[in-house]
Formats: sequence, C-alpha cells, structure tokens
Amino acid sequence: MDEWIVALQEWGVWGLVLASFTEAFCSPILPDVVLIPLALAQPEEALFYGFVATAASVSGGFVGYFLGKRLGVKAARKLLPESQLQKLKEGVEGNALWAVLLAVMSPFPYKCITIAAGAVGMRLSVFMAISVLGRTKRFFLEALLIYWYGPQAVEWLRQYGDEMLWGSVALTVLAVAGWYARRRWRRRRALEVRNAE
Repeated sequence: MDEWIVALQEWGVWGLVLASFTEAFCSPILPDVVLIPLALAQPEEALFYGFVATAASVSGGFVGYFLGKRLGVKAARKLLPESQLQKLKEGVEGNALWAVLLAVMSPFPYKCITIAAGAVGMRLSVFMAISVLGRTKRFFLEALLIYWYGPQAVEWLRQYGDEMLWGSVALTVLAVAGWYARRRWRRRRALEVRNAE
C-alpha cells in the first residue's frame, strides 16, 4: 500500500483525482495522503487541490451509489452494521433532510455511505446534497487551512482534527436546520396569506 501512496503523490494532481475518485467506492487509500503533500508543496494552489479532491470524490460517489443500487442491501450489509443500515433506511423512508444529516455526520467511510445510499434507494438529489456537503466540508477544510497557514495547519489537523471536524459538522447542521426552518416559516406565511384572501 505504501508504494501506491508514493506513486499517487508522484502523479500530482492526477494522483489526487485517482485517489479521490476510487476512495468513494473501493479504495482504502484516503485522498488526504495526496491532497496534503500537494497543498503543502504549493500552498497558493491549495484551494484548487481542495476543489479537485471534492469534485473527483463526488464523481466517484455516483459509482458507489449505482453499485449499491445494482447490488442491493446484501452488499450494504457487508459494509455497515445492521443498526446503521436501519437508521439510513428510516431516514430515506421518513424524511430526506434527516437522511442528509445522518450521512454528513456519519463516522463511516464515504464508500460505505455511497453504496448503502444506492442499496436503500435514497433519492439521487438527496444523495448529491450529501456528497457535496460532506466532501466539501472534508477537503476544503484541509485545503483552506493549508492555504492560510501552510505547514502549521498540518500540525493543527493532527492535534485538533476531530474537534475541527465536529465543529464543521455542527455548523453544517445549524445551517441546514436554519434553512429548513426558514423554508417552513415561508410556506406557513404563504398559506396564511392565501387563506386570508
């Protein structure tokens, strides 16, 4: 595996594309091991690398989603514990927003989410929202910190990675909850105006 990581790093941006794309449905190599050295070597290009990792990962996510759709729940059971798969199913059947939040906050590898989402029949638009939110949060946080702070950011990520991750998850949840509450309030207001007429 180490020789594969070295090869991906040597391939530069194409190695990042390959690592990000394949990690979304089959590879055990995390894109971070390519993204971080690339961004450190050229901090002025860090945001570009963050964008490349996000776009390639989301694209690979669709492969995982359609694999899950094709292979079904049996394949997803091999990747996810039954309790988590059940939660994902309930989210899909009950409330699409809950399914998005569950997947964004999930501690499981992205490939598990992509395959399980297809297996349980999550709507493609909801899955797309999960992918864009989750992958942007993951890769742009690293890229942005390296862009601003250079090598010092890597030390922070090592020391406070979990806190930063959960902080960004909390902000994402608050933003989505705020958007959802505002949308409901607008609908209620529109209904009240219609009824008043």
